[in-house]
Amino acid sequence: MISEYERWGFKNQRNILASCQLLGGLGLLVGLAIPLLLSVASFLLMCMMLTAVFVRIRIKESAVKMLPAILYVVINLIIFYNSIT
Repeated sequence: MISEYERWGFKNQRNILASCQLLGGLGLLVGLAIPLLLSVASFLLMCMMLTAVFVRIRIKESAVKMLPAILYVVINLIIFYNSIT
């Protein structure tokens, strides 16, 4: 996994990115009890995954390798939309 972060150009930020993903996932779980936290966590995770898609486009990665990030964007968009309506 370290080599992936290096390939993406985020070798030095991998601990921060992993922490943000972990906190975002925890925010989704806790957000089941606190609706505002669910909205914030899903929005931030959606932004993070959208950035991941753009990074993969920038390095010209195949569409198949982009699918997980795209799927997470869509899932977090659905969660965000449902949490604000």
